[in-house]
Amino acid sequence: MALQFQRFQSRLLAFLLLPLLGVVAAVYVAVDNANTANAYALITRDLEIGIANFNAAIEDRNDNLAIAGDALSSDFAFRQAWNTDRLTLLSAMENLLDRLVTADFIAMVDADSQLLLADTRRPELNGVMPEWLPLIQQAEALDRQGEYPEAADVIVLDGLPYHLTVLPLLTPDLVGWVVLGFEIGTAFTEEFKQSVSADISVLFQYKGARWQVSGSTLPASLPAALAAAFTGAASDTQYPLMQLDGADYLTLASAISADGNSVQVVLQRSLAAQLQPFEALQQRLFTIFAMGLILMMAALMLVSRNITRPLQLLTGGARRISAGDYAASVEIPHRDEVGQLATAFNTMAKGLAEKEKVRELLGKVVSPEIANELLSKQLELGGEEREVTVMFTDVRGFTALCEGRSPQQILALLNEYFSALTAVIEQHGGVVDKYIGDAVMALFGAPVVYSDAPKRAISAALAVQPALVALNQSFMQRGLKPIAMGIGINTDRVVVGNMGSQSRLNYTAIGDGVNLASRLEGLTKRYSCCVIVSESTAMAAPEFLYLPLDLVRVKGKQEPVRILQPLVERAHASAALLQLVAQFEAFLTLWQKGLFEQANDALKAIIMTDGLAPETEACGEFNYQLLKLYQLRLTQLLTSPPPAWDGIFTHNEK
Repeated sequence: MALQFQRFQSRLLAFLLLPLLGVVAAVYVAVDNANTANAYALITRDLEIGIANFNAAIEDRNDNLAIAGDALSSDFAFRQAWNTDRLTLLSAMENLLDRLVTADFIAMVDADSQLLLADTRRPELNGVMPEWLPLIQQAEALDRQGEYPEAADVIVLDGLPYHLTVLPLLTPDLVGWVVLGFEIGTAFTEEFKQSVSADISVLFQYKGARWQVSGSTLPASLPAALAAAFTGAASDTQYPLMQLDGADYLTLASAISADGNSVQVVLQRSLAAQLQPFEALQQRLFTIFAMGLILMMAALMLVSRNITRPLQLLTGGARRISAGDYAASVEIPHRDEVGQLATAFNTMAKGLAEKEKVRELLGKVVSPEIANELLSKQLELGGEEREVTVMFTDVRGFTALCEGRSPQQILALLNEYFSALTAVIEQHGGVVDKYIGDAVMALFGAPVVYSDAPKRAISAALAVQPALVALNQSFMQRGLKPIAMGIGINTDRVVVGNMGSQSRLNYTAIGDGVNLASRLEGLTKRYSCCVIVSESTAMAAPEFLYLPLDLVRVKGKQEPVRILQPLVERAHASAALLQLVAQFEAFLTLWQKGLFEQANDALKAIIMTDGLAPETEACGEFNYQLLKLYQLRLTQLLTSPPPAWDGIFTHNEK
C-alpha cells in the first residue's frame, strides 16, 4: 500500500529522504554482499590449501613408513626372526614398533600363502586371510612388472580407518610382506590442525554402515552432527554451506581411500567467525549513515518550511474561492516559483469571477441507455453489484484483412464491422461497453435490467453470424479477405457503475465474471466454434440447445467451469441434431469419468454414424471439429494414461 501523507511538508520530506534511504540501503547491502563473498573466497582458499596439506601429510607419513619398512627388510636380526617360530617373530616386531614413531602396528604376511603370520595390533590372529589382501595383490602386480613392489592405501580395519603401507621382505628373495599402518584418528587430526586454519574431521563407512567420525578438531557437540549430515562423495565435493547445531560452516570434503567412498577427510571453517571483522565494519558504516540521515532530515525540515508556508496561504485562498469568494487574492513576497504560482493563482481567481459555472464533463460518447443512467443519478464514482451477462467478441483474420492498407482504410473497415455488430447487439437489448482494438465488450442486464438477459445475449450472438456473412460478402465483392469472429458469454454477479476519475468517467462492469467471459472468447479458437457460453449462462437460458464442450480451468482461475456451445433454439432443432448432441453428451460423460476405452468406443460410434465433416464454424450446426479434438486427446491418453484424472482440462494460455 502506497504511503499517504496529509501534509505537503511530510510528503516533501518523504520524497527526499526515501531515495536517500534507498541509496544507503543499497550501499549497505552491497557492502554486506561483498563482505560475505570475500569471506567465502578466503575460507574456500584456506580449505583448498588445507586439503592439499592433508594429502601431503599423508604422503609424508607414507614415505616414513616406506623408509622404516626398508630398514626392517634389511635388518639382519629381523630376517633371522622370520625363520623362527611365530612368538619370536611377534616379539621382534613389537621391539621394532617401539622404535617407529610413525606406525601404530606392524603385520607380516606370507608371500606364498598370503596368510597372516603375525600382527602387533591383534597378536591372537594367525593363519587368516588379511583384510588388506588387495594391497598385497597390488604390490605383487608391480613386482611382476619389474617395478619395486610397494603399495599404500587408507582402509577401514575393525571399525577404524588406517593408512597402510605394504613392503616386501627380501632375504634376498621375496619371502613375505611387511605391513605398517597408523590410525587416522583424533591424534592425527589434532596434530594436523596445527598446520591449517580450519577444523579437520575424518569420516568413514565400515561395511556400508552409516558415516562415523574417527577423529575431529570440532567442538565436542559437532562431530556427531557432522556424521548425521554428511552424505559422502565419490570425488572431491564442495559443500557451499553446512549447518551444524545452528552454526554455518563452509565445508570441503575429499576422499582419501582408493575406492573414493569409505574414508573421507572434511575441512570446515565457521562462517560467523570469518565475518566478525566485517560485521564490525558494517556497524561503523551504519552509525555513520544514521548520523548523516539525522543531519539531512534537519536541513530538509528547514527548507520544506519555507515552501509550505506560502502553500498554506494558497490553500486558504483556494478555500475562499471554493466558497464563492472569487475576489480572494494571495500576497506572497517571493520572486521564485512559489511567487509565480501566487501570481497565477490570482489571475485564475479573476477569470473564475467572470464565469458562472465550469463544465465538468465534456464530449462523452456513450450509448443512450448509459446516458440515461448517468443523468438519472448524481454523477459520482462508484458502482453496485448486479447479475449481468457479459459478452466479449474478437475478430479473426483482421490482420490479413488490414495487410497493405493505410490506417485510414483500416479504420474505415473496422468502423464498418463495428456498425454491423453494434446494431445486432442493440437490437437485442445489449449495450456496447467499450471497443478494445478490434474486440468488443457488451453488457446485457446493465444499466437496463432484463430478466432474460442471458437469452438476449445468446440470441444476439447467434444473430451476429448472418450479419457477418453479409459483411463478408461485401468485403469479397471489393476484393477483401473475409473475417471470422469468436464470442464468449458469461453470466455472473459483477460490479457495474462509474469507473475512472472525477474528470473522466466510464460506465462499465468489473469482476471475475467479466474476466471469464474474455477467457471463453479466447477458447473459441481451441474448440473450433464461434460462440462459447458458461454453464451459468446456459442454465439461465434453457430455450437453446447446447453442445457440451468441456470442463476446463481457464488461465488465471483455479475453479473449473463447464463450457457449452449454443446451437439453435431447442424448438427449432432437428431430430438428427438432437440425437447427435445426446450421443456426444454420453461420450463426454465417459470421458470425464476417465473411462477412456469406453469413451473411445462411443466416439468411434459417432464418427462411424456421421463421419468427420469439413471444417465449419457455422452456428446452428454440430461442431465436427470437436470430434477431431477429442480423438487426438484420446489417442494420447490411451497411449500414456495420466496418474490421476479429474476430467478437467487446464488452459495455460488466454
